[in-house]
Amino acid sequence: MRNRSFQEAIDVMDRMHTMERGALVVCCCRNENGRMLRSATILLWRYLSKLVIKMMKIPINENKKAFHSGFVLLLLLFLPIWGGCLPTAGQRPSPVEESRNYYWPMPPEQPRFMWETVLRTPGDVEINQKKDVNLLKMIADDSSSSSRRVFQKPVRVAAFKGRIFVSDSMAGVIHVFDAVRRRYFQFGGRFEGKLLQPLGVAVDRAGQVYVVDSQQKVIMVYDPLGLWLRTLGKQSGMVRPGGIAVSPAGDRIYVTDRDPKDGAHHALWIFDAEGGVIHKIAKRGSGDGELSYPADVAVGPDGRVFVLDSGNFRVQVFDRDGKFLAKWGQVGQALGQFSRPRALTVDRHGRVYVVDGSFVNIQVFTDDGTLLLPFGERGQEDGPGLFSSPAGIASDETDRLYIVDQWFGKIEVFRILSEPEGAAILTGQPLSTFRPKP
Repeated sequence: MRNRSFQEAIDVMDRMHTMERGALVVCCCRNENGRMLRSATILLWRYLSKLVIKMMKIPINENKKAFHSGFVLLLLLFLPIWGGCLPTAGQRPSPVEESRNYYWPMPPEQPRFMWETVLRTPGDVEINQKKDVNLLKMIADDSSSSSRRVFQKPVRVAAFKGRIFVSDSMAGVIHVFDAVRRRYFQFGGRFEGKLLQPLGVAVDRAGQVYVVDSQQKVIMVYDPLGLWLRTLGKQSGMVRPGGIAVSPAGDRIYVTDRDPKDGAHHALWIFDAEGGVIHKIAKRGSGDGELSYPADVAVGPDGRVFVLDSGNFRVQVFDRDGKFLAKWGQVGQALGQFSRPRALTVDRHGRVYVVDGSFVNIQVFTDDGTLLLPFGERGQEDGPGLFSSPAGIASDETDRLYIVDQWFGKIEVFRILSEPEGAAILTGQPLSTFRPKP
């Protein structure tokens, strides 16, 4: 029995050699293009988990030496693979490559946006503060790893005071990346305030979170930590609510709504803080103040309301009570036109950002519709500023933009650069000198 147990351990090690070679190729590819480290790491952990579990079934009470020797060999095999995945000296991108990957537009034009990070796993914000970690449990239990991807179908995003809220229509939850507390958590998955199909999400100045549930046809309101507060709009008659925006004071809630059967109901609802209907714009058409497939809504810094009227390929502007003020935009394939507008946001400076699913980019406009610049582009592979299916966008008080991509399952985070910062990049000065004060 002693020899049999030792031979089982050796057989496991032999099978590991084949996996090691395949994973090593993946890691080497990462050193070529800088995009495969995460995939290789997850793959290796899964293989190691299965192998360790299989090794644990060996009768170690009868042959502890064989088990321990096999486990040491397993770790020794893993270390060179991991070492091959780490960046080596001389692999830092050239200044031209850094500009291409992290700034928009690229030098020699003055950059206006800088890519900062991507959010897709709890580990992107979490800090592991546990001092004693059981190594076997950490390896075998991949589901608890902070490297697991959390999104099933991310739709919209909102951000305020370091918390990024992402609606997930398939998982039926709101994902929260708390950059201040360095924690990830979810809410809306159980008990009161349970979500079935969350779409639009917005935050007011007090930190209350407003979520449109398209299936229940209501607005759920939560506190900043995800505790349910109240449900609004139960008797309103909403058909298929999607986008949502809220005034800073929380006294006006704006919801886009449409009939999924292509009926006449294409509307913008205006609710008060208690869910009472203040006004409803519900005439379908292409005239001033008429709507066709309204996709999203945002509130500007001056209180004006911007509605993405996607069926008419335009943005309409209303006052806080729903009075029509202006419109701009048209269908087309040129810069400044729209092909498949999906979402919009307005930053604290009044600039309007429109996500286009056909152009696969973000177009930046003044509040009267003058194009400033586009940024982002279609990518066959994931990477900074590369998108495949952009679906939502938000801005916050720190001049950051958060962009949802459903296909790549990520939130890209960009920072809007000030004039001094853009000039500093061109001259090679450190950006820390010009960072805005919190």
